[in-house]
Amino acid sequence: HHGQTQPLTLHPAQHQFWAFQPLDVTTQPNVQAEDWIANPIDRFVLARLEHAKLQPARTASPRTWLRRVTVDLTGLPPTSDEIDDFLADHSPAARTRLVDRLLASPAYGQRWARHWLDVARFGDTKGYVFTADRNYPNAYKYRDWVITALNDDMPYDQFLKLQLAADRIIQGDDRASLAALGFLTLGRRFINNKHDIIDDRIDVVFRGMMGLTVGCARCHDHKYDPLSTADYYAIYGVFQSSREQQDDDLPLRLVDRNRPSNAPVFLRGNPSNHGDVVPRRYLSFFAGAEASPFNQGSGRQELAEAIVDKNNPLTARVFVNRVWGHLFGAGLVRTASDFGLRSQPPAHQDVLDHLAASFMQDGWSVKRLIRTIVQSSVYRQRSDLTPTITRVDPEDVLLAHTQRRRLDFEA
Repeated sequence: HHGQTQPLTLHPAQHQFWAFQPLDVTTQPNVQAEDWIANPIDRFVLARLEHAKLQPARTASPRTWLRRVTVDLTGLPPTSDEIDDFLADHSPAARTRLVDRLLASPAYGQRWARHWLDVARFGDTKGYVFTADRNYPNAYKYRDWVITALNDDMPYDQFLKLQLAADRIIQGDDRASLAALGFLTLGRRFINNKHDIIDDRIDVVFRGMMGLTVGCARCHDHKYDPLSTADYYAIYGVFQSSREQQDDDLPLRLVDRNRPSNAPVFLRGNPSNHGDVVPRRYLSFFAGAEASPFNQGSGRQELAEAIVDKNNPLTARVFVNRVWGHLFGAGLVRTASDFGLRSQPPAHQDVLDHLAASFMQDGWSVKRLIRTIVQSSVYRQRSDLTPTITRVDPEDVLLAHTQRRRLDFEA
């Protein structure tokens, strides 16, 4: 190349790949067993089951469902009083009341914050940093910020934006929200290698929020997905233009540098071998040819806006799939952090797209999303296996029964 960055050439499979298409909100299919339908999720699932000549499993007993939903939403089993109260309540609204009570419990935010902290590769220590202090001061305030955000049902788009650019978004003296920037800063330190720290931040943003392995383009264009080395260094420039700031009362956070700068492509990933300088911008395949470079400070806020743009098909799909995975034991897409061309397409893309579209229409409310899923007939199935299911659908791709699940360590 002699340092020239070639434009990315796309093949048709990349253009047509399902995960990169707009949400396909299809009309509701017709089904025979109408009385099984509690909400639209059930209709899509049942249509596939009927097509495969499978019956859904029987409905779990009230006690089984109560235990399942209580552990899933709070990480705790129901108390004997809660069991008695629920079994004694025969009104049609009993389940709704119970789910609302669980979602209003402080334990809900603690339970689901833990799931997000895994995505955020959260740690309160830095790993090996020679003889320096390995602790991140006040790291717990990022954890507490996540718990509070989930308990308050902060809209998910705002939740993401604050974790990328709280320093540019918040007005006045709302210092508590600055703790959100721990999402970017509380990763490993790689013996303080700047390039590896930025690589880790690029990875946590794109795998965590959009299911894209942008980190694969550090040394060469992505082998499968429409992501170029130029895309990688465009985002590298965003983080290079952000500096760390440590306050007495907050976790380590990022602020924009006074003079933001664009990065050159590192040829074959070698920081001492520079190719073309690339402007800070969003991923070219998703931005479209007309997209202009970032021009507000580092570009972190513009990056955040692009990630949560309602026309971006990946952000809502990826999050809805993560939530589904925590409630069912496996996501509709089995690789929760990779929606690229190497991932298996979901058997129930219509469920995923319906939930992703309604998630955004409902103001990105995580509680409403969870409430919908746990009230569905699909979620209320027993874990019975029949010889037919074992033969036709051994991996439970079609959701003809509930997976038996181990309690995780913390529960």
